[in-house]
Amino acid sequence: MLIGMSAAIVQGVMESTLDVDLWVDLSPRQYMRAQNVAIKTGGTMGANTVAYLEDGTPVNFVFGDVAGLSPFAREFKNTRRLNFGGKRIPVLKLERILKSKETLKRDKDLAHIVQIRNLLRCQRALKSETAGARKRKST
Repeated sequence: MLIGMSAAIVQGVMESTLDVDLWVDLSPRQYMRAQNVAIKTGGTMGANTVAYLEDGTPVNFVFGDVAGLSPFAREFKNTRRLNFGGKRIPVLKLERILKSKETLKRDKDLAHIVQIRNLLRCQRALKSETAGARKRKST
């Protein structure tokens, strides 16, 4: 499943990131399985958990726990299938990405937290406004 800022950007957050984070439902000891997929699709390995796509994009494979989140199987229920790289893949919902970033609070996460909160606030306002318009129309 796609996590991190790439997942947030796919959902409309106006931000940038240099890498792609994929949370893989494997134990860290099975990193070779992810490496093999990366190599078969034209990537090269930079480290046990980092592949570089043909265009140079770094892909970080995340195994095990992710800070602030529940185990993979539970978080998988908090995904949406969205287009990414020409494929429809599971993408972690913004609220859960926010939770992880609020837990980590790395320097780079502080700006991301603001951007994600702003988009969520706008989405809630739009949803509320749309619901109000429907209600007024039906009366």
